[in-house]
Amino acid sequence: MSKYTVKELWEKRYKKTEEVYDYAGRLMKKSACGDGNSSYQPTIDHIRPISNGGKYIDGNIEICHRKINEEKGDSFPNWTANDRHFQAKKVKGKSNEYEIHEIL
Repeated sequence: MSKYTVKELWEKRYKKTEEVYDYAGRLMKKSACGDGNSSYQPTIDHIRPISNGGKYIDGNIEICHRKINEEKGDSFPNWTANDRHFQAKKVKGKSNEYEIHEIL
């Protein structure tokens, strides 16, 4: 479990913004935080999964749409979500922090 709730992380990253597109292009809504029935539900995803040595740190978590999180699963460092291809790359100078890059 992350040290943040989805809503706390949303407020930290997006402030008062009510709607955001995740890295794979799916619309998320702040009002859908924690609503498993919403088609706009944001979730917290560990870029490098905990099951694959990832850490519970800010540089390894991303807010993404529930469907994107499900499509990614425990894939690392490459995965496909929303019919797009992605790769996680380490942040230079950081041992456990990652950035998501789209592979075109």
